[in-house]
Amino acid sequence: MIHRIKLLLALVQELGTALTPETLQRLLFLFCKEYIEHNHYYEFLMLSSGPHSLQAEADLGYLVHKGYLVRHEGCFIATDKKRTATDLDFFEKIGIQKLKKVWANKSAEEIKAYVVDRYPVPPMPQIEGHALFTIGYEGRSPEAYINLLLDNGVKLLCDVRRNPLSKKFGFSKSELAKNLPLVGTAYLHMPELGIASEERQTLQTDADYHALFMKYEETTLAQRGDKLTELQNLLTQFGRIAITCFEADVHHCHRNRVARAMPNIPNFQAKIVHL
Repeated sequence: MIHRIKLLLALVQELGTALTPETLQRLLFLFCKEYIEHNHYYEFLMLSSGPHSLQAEADLGYLVHKGYLVRHEGCFIATDKKRTATDLDFFEKIGIQKLKKVWANKSAEEIKAYVVDRYPVPPMPQIEGHALFTIGYEGRSPEAYINLLLDNGVKLLCDVRRNPLSKKFGFSKSELAKNLPLVGTAYLHMPELGIASEERQTLQTDADYHALFMKYEETTLAQRGDKLTELQNLLTQFGRIAITCFEADVHHCHRNRVARAMPNIPNFQAKIVHL
């Protein structure tokens, strides 16, 4: 079991009570914010229902699947009698015990009230002006990725991968389509603007990337002007949209060529920003 999940299991065990998903997320959030100096465990989305870690949600599902936790009447209950906390380091143990001392006997409503008061949900940014963003998810957690979209007022994410599957948690089509609406962002898959994965497998040098993207401009972009026009119409409708693929470096991703082609579409007036 990876260390992050051990810490999550230890937290449930040490609190020693049935916890709703919302209360557990709030307590985990407080641990990461107030009871450990260097949080490298979980990141969070600040939803109207409270702080929420997509990774923690998945990890809890894993713990239930493996039998370390059970769900009873909507609550998580630890089943393993072995104290997982013994596998944690000194500072993690101390942090959990401090959290337990303050919050173990508090009601769910008291925990919620504290979190709401101390960490209010930030207002949605009111950003004027149309903008077309490009963003890659390489090296980013799903929470950091979604928060970056929120910070820039993105209302629609257009996925320009041909095959929208990912080994990286949180970035397959089904996961994005499920999680983005939680923060009020729509999702649309546009496979017609993608590049077949086999065409990318031998890329090594900048010259290789340049040759591939020149071919992409001469074929896909030249033939699918209808999809570029659709992007322009979506930009008019939503105001601020982003196109996404995997690569962190926009110069190694075809989304850069999509963005470069957009000013040629009639009535395109948005600024282009690479996140």
